[in-house]
Amino acid sequence: MSDMNTTPSGVPEAAVSFPSEAPGTTTPVTVVVPTWNEAQNLPELVKRVCASLPGVCVVVVDDDSKDGTADVARDLAKNFPVRIVERRGEKGLSTAVLRGLAEARTDLCVVMDADLSHPPESIPRMVKGVLDGADIVVGSRYVRGGDIEDWPLLRRLTSWAGTLLARPLTTVRDPMAGFFCLRRSLIDGASLKPRGFKILLEILARTGTRKTAEIPIRFEDRSKGASKFGPAQRREYLQQIRDLYQDLNPWPMKAVKFLCTGAIGVLPNLAVLNLAVRLGARPEAGIMTGWVVSMTTNYILNRKWTFRARNLPVVSSYLKYALGVLGGLGVQVAVMHSLPAWNLNLSALLGITAGTLFNYLSSQLWAFARK
Repeated sequence: MSDMNTTPSGVPEAAVSFPSEAPGTTTPVTVVVPTWNEAQNLPELVKRVCASLPGVCVVVVDDDSKDGTADVARDLAKNFPVRIVERRGEKGLSTAVLRGLAEARTDLCVVMDADLSHPPESIPRMVKGVLDGADIVVGSRYVRGGDIEDWPLLRRLTSWAGTLLARPLTTVRDPMAGFFCLRRSLIDGASLKPRGFKILLEILARTGTRKTAEIPIRFEDRSKGASKFGPAQRREYLQQIRDLYQDLNPWPMKAVKFLCTGAIGVLPNLAVLNLAVRLGARPEAGIMTGWVVSMTTNYILNRKWTFRARNLPVVSSYLKYALGVLGGLGVQVAVMHSLPAWNLNLSALLGITAGTLFNYLSSQLWAFARK
């Protein structure tokens, strides 16, 4: 399957000047627009993009549209700086965006949808944000000044839930956005696993960048054509979240694993205690031995599974972990003694909670911390 590239003759590569730069310098910019059946929206989009950023190059990546989108792009290329990349036998917004970034002849790139939901007039501010030092600038619906036009309650709740699931993976408040600006070099060497619609989240999570900025935009629903977002895309997003959690092991996953490890540690503790008593040892000795065995079991599981810190020195990390556990026990006892004695179970539960939290933080930030 061959791909077709069309470049308008006589149209120079994008060169845009910005006030923040030294006088006389220029910055080339490419706008990547993935399309599938967007023939009705593409002409207006291209005109507005070119009006907002004179000289910009628009790369349209079309997934074998049936409504003549590619033909419309070729017609636009006669009068505007448009290049068309046609993909046959391959679909998906995320992979289309990556293909467009690969085809771009500039390092500075903007990604946006073709359905006019993203305001092209915001592109200059986004580009300036990257020029001023951000790795990625997001056109955000969820920062102060951002807005969504006439979304029904169910769609708002779905978007909110999806954003909440992504929160442990990035500090960006709108990680599901499809409108962003970045330097293409940011993803060089990154192990991306593009799936579905949410390529921004994939880039943010797998590059680990924290140099981000968000500018408010008003997100408008398409006025022409049909939406491509449905149940299949929701499933793909959940699968993407699952893959990112498994691969990157963010703190909620670590916390769940830590609690499971603690619960598993009860079994060897009780087993050693009962065995020691049956062999004639004093209960106190059985309790101490069981505690040491349980702590060691938990250390092994936390090292290999919870925190994935197999490369750390065993002796030093084990001693740090043991001290953290003892500290957690001290916190538990201190909390119990500081509370009224009228409800032993409640004070014990609060003490266990505080001690477990101390254990987790000492493990995360000290025993299994990696530079």
